[in-house]
Amino acid sequence: MPVLRDGHCNLDIIVTVTKPLTLEHGAVVELVPTPAHPIRLHTLDDIRLEMAKVYRGMRSGSIDPQDGTRLAFVLGQMVRLFEQSAQDRRLEAIEQTLNQRKKL
Repeated sequence: MPVLRDGHCNLDIIVTVTKPLTLEHGAVVELVPTPAHPIRLHTLDDIRLEMAKVYRGMRSGSIDPQDGTRLAFVLGQMVRLFEQSAQDRRLEAIEQTLNQRKKL
């Protein structure tokens, strides 16, 4: 999320810009994105924890429900991909075992 750097202005909205912004009364504000903490999504448990964070954020009001729904949808898609990948690996292992037995 961007951070507002200006001691004279308090904004209730967050605006993302790529260059300094001049407000109506002449104040120049530079919005600098804060570095996001890397989100670990390497396992199903990681995704589950991230989805729980999104849910809690929506419940607390820190994440807009529309944005949270989108994030949850993408996380759900990732869960499906992980599950499909695991099934593919299992099927491949079964096929290899069956092929090895046929050779004996």
